[in-house]
Amino acid sequence: MAAILVKSALCIICGGAIGLDREINRQAAGFRTHIVVCVGACIAMLTGQYITLYISESSDTARLGAQVISGIGFLGAGTIISTDVSHRVRGLTTAAGLWAAACIGLAVGIGYYEAAIVGSAAVSATMVAFKRIDKMFFRHSRVLMVYFEMDSVEHVHDLVDLLRADNLSISSIEVQKPKSGMKRSVGVSLTVRKSNREDSADILELINSAPGLIFIETAV
Repeated sequence: MAAILVKSALCIICGGAIGLDREINRQAAGFRTHIVVCVGACIAMLTGQYITLYISESSDTARLGAQVISGIGFLGAGTIISTDVSHRVRGLTTAAGLWAAACIGLAVGIGYYEAAIVGSAAVSATMVAFKRIDKMFFRHSRVLMVYFEMDSVEHVHDLVDLLRADNLSISSIEVQKPKSGMKRSVGVSLTVRKSNREDSADILELINSAPGLIFIETAV
């Protein structure tokens, strides 16, 4: 019983460390979800050990653990969505975090504490520390994809003229059904190709200053 309590506590710490960043960023699977996945995977591995020790010595200890690795996919798939902006996929990091939490839970369950602790630290560091690198790539990316809503088609034309007047190259523009559901509003997916000297934040500020803007979000 003491070993089970220690392993469960370690899963709470490891799973919580991974889920904390997702919770802060208000993702669908956050702090509690990662803990539950990690503890559940640990229980599956402990159950496999129990079957081998007390029921059937010919049983495969890792069999239940293998099912966890494949079965966690349904939960990860639920966190992945395709946005309306150029059909860009979001939620992959959260899904990967859930899968990693399950693997860490299996490691704890089998007693491989070193791998569990180092693995949870590495995953947590990747999610938190490497976020700055993501932002750097965003700032220096040659392509900026945005979705915005205007209160009329005329204002969309005005914004396009404004961007072109600033020597920005528009790769594609697509009028869509507005997400907000507001009457007479116009949804637009826009892809702007930048030069080396242009900053994403400056372009977003230019779009945000356009008259008639209702809503804007980036796809990167």
